[in-house]
Amino acid sequence: MSPKRFTEIREKMGLTQEQLSEVLGLAGRKPVSHYETGFRKPGDLIAALMELFDSLPEKKSLELRELLLAQMQKIKKPKRKKA
Repeated sequence: MSPKRFTEIREKMGLTQEQLSEVLGLAGRKPVSHYETGFRKPGDLIAALMELFDSLPEKKSLELRELLLAQMQKIKKPKRKKA
């Protein structure tokens, strides 16, 4: 997936880099920025998800994003507070 294509899909989804990183379960916006600048190439799963988001009707794409975000929030470990 080209950096331009990745950016186009994210923008079409109406998400910031930070929001997309949360949906995809990435560590902050930096990986998304790297994909969009070409510094790094997204793995096959990330690329497939992005193309899936783009191919679905807007309502279905939103439902999928919400499902993924909910699952990511469930599996992420809560951050420990320093004493």
